[in-house]
Amino acid sequence: MKSSRLLQSFALLALAGFSQAASAQESINVHLEPNAKSTLIGKLDSRSLSVNAEWPKDRKPVSNWQPIYYRGEFLVYLDSYDLGKNNLPAPGSHYLLGPSKNAPVLAIATDEDKAEIITIDPRYCHINLETIVLGYIEDDAAPPPALLTATLPAELPSANEAIKTFEGILVSTTSFESARTGYRFKLINTDNKTIAFVDPSSLPEYIIFADYINAKTIASGKLMSGSDEGDLILNIQSLKKKH
Repeated sequence: MKSSRLLQSFALLALAGFSQAASAQESINVHLEPNAKSTLIGKLDSRSLSVNAEWPKDRKPVSNWQPIYYRGEFLVYLDSYDLGKNNLPAPGSHYLLGPSKNAPVLAIATDEDKAEIITIDPRYCHINLETIVLGYIEDDAAPPPALLTATLPAELPSANEAIKTFEGILVSTTSFESARTGYRFKLINTDNKTIAFVDPSSLPEYIIFADYINAKTIASGKLMSGSDEGDLILNIQSLKKKH
């Protein structure tokens, strides 16, 4: 009798262990890059919870990996100079995974983010962020297309697409350049060569554009081709002075 009960107990323990292992296997790692060694930004409890995304235009697809839209809460850092009105992240600024300009970029700030400031210091602030980011899962963990029922805006910005950042000096264009391009300002490098002509129409109202003229500047925005071949236009969404 005791032997029978012991066998039943071992069977139950084995079944429980198998169930836990199966559950653990269902957990899907979400990475910042299509690389198993890249930063882990979250986990999915079920394959059916993932929503496929398109590969960024400037990234070559990697075999056995699938880009997805991932909604989650993240602890991130933001350059304190990128705090805008009401101590909110300025659209176009970078959410960093560490308190360093060289830290991986999780996402680009938008007006739709739910960002709660935890601490602020002179260089970086610590933020609890709730948003949707672009992540990557291994292809064998991706759900069948039939399970993808949610839709998200195709223009969701990612760290690898749409928003570009340049360092330079913001100056007025010459009368000839202004007449040719229609733009009154441009960003130049230290050799006085033009990086891009500047369109400030998308700047938030709390950023005073005039304060950055003739200053060393870090400008972020969407880069476009001009009407003349070779011209680049930077539609600025964020500005900060380089110190």
